[in-house]
Amino acid sequence: MENSFRDRNEERKEQMDERREALLKLLDEQDFKNQLAIIRALKREYGIQVSQSTLSRDMDKLGVQKNEEGYYKPSQVERTEFHHERLKGLLKSRKTAIYPNVATYFIRTEEGKAQEIAYHLRKTFDDSILATNVGLDYIIVFVDADNPSKGLLELLKG
Repeated sequence: MENSFRDRNEERKEQMDERREALLKLLDEQDFKNQLAIIRALKREYGIQVSQSTLSRDMDKLGVQKNEEGYYKPSQVERTEFHHERLKGLLKSRKTAIYPNVATYFIRTEEGKAQEIAYHLRKTFDDSILATNVGLDYIIVFVDADNPSKGLLELLKG
């Protein structure tokens, strides 16, 4: 039961963060003189329904105030803080893995062969390869340098 409460709270927080992110995007892209226009734009552009009181709370939290021209704009400090907190939450909640020590290998191939080679590299050494970037005649291979596969290293050193 505790997990369901936690899941619901995380879902509500995610919805709030997405709503606030959409609000910031709207205010960056357009000028609004009243909250009703913002509410309508959130619905039209993002499919987000929000009450005036919720919008008002979001605007307070984001430091959104009317500027000299009478348009609602967020403060730069609050905008930066929002994005920083959002980034921390996304990195934490998405089971993101950060690899501080990554080895990069560049492989030049015969034209048209890179995708096939990259495919077999991933199928053979998927536990060591973090990612590949494939072009028409090249592959960039990113390997966890703290946990490289001996077989992959031998293959790459040729």
